[in-house]
Amino acid sequence: MDVAGRSEQWVEDQLGRLTDEYGSDSVHQASWAVPAERYERIADVAADERAAAGVRVTNDDDEVLLVRDRRDEWAAPRGRVDPDESLEEGAVRNVREATGIDCEIEGVERISMVGVGDEADRDRSSIYCLVVLFAGSCGPDERVDPVDGPVRWRRNSPTDGIDPGVLAI
Repeated sequence: MDVAGRSEQWVEDQLGRLTDEYGSDSVHQASWAVPAERYERIADVAADERAAAGVRVTNDDDEVLLVRDRRDEWAAPRGRVDPDESLEEGAVRNVREATGIDCEIEGVERISMVGVGDEADRDRSSIYCLVVLFAGSCGPDERVDPVDGPVRWRRNSPTDGIDPGVLAI
């Protein structure tokens, strides 16, 4: 099986596991065309290294945990998942590393499957990546430092404008 087939199989296996563990959830699909050299870099890593995960963490005061991302926007803490960890382990680690806060996963908020193609050769098969945003919570003692820092709590509301969309891989 070629790299595209292996990546698709790995993503399908993970989607099945997430559905079994957390129940049925819709999967958002996206396609990206990237320069040939980036396509080759993506193809050179193992399928389980093509995943990103984060957690939308809420606290007892119904606030959501946010970090300032590389585009200088406020978002849920997230990042790459290491090959030796599950999606959940990677998501919790990403939150801890970005914020110092320990959280627990309670469910899945959003799943995105991204097909990455070679923009110079459209006949090449897409390589699939998986991006998962979990829903989670933390205990009442979890606090963040200064208000002006790169981490903060924000009042959670149904009209919250934060888009939990596709996370950067």
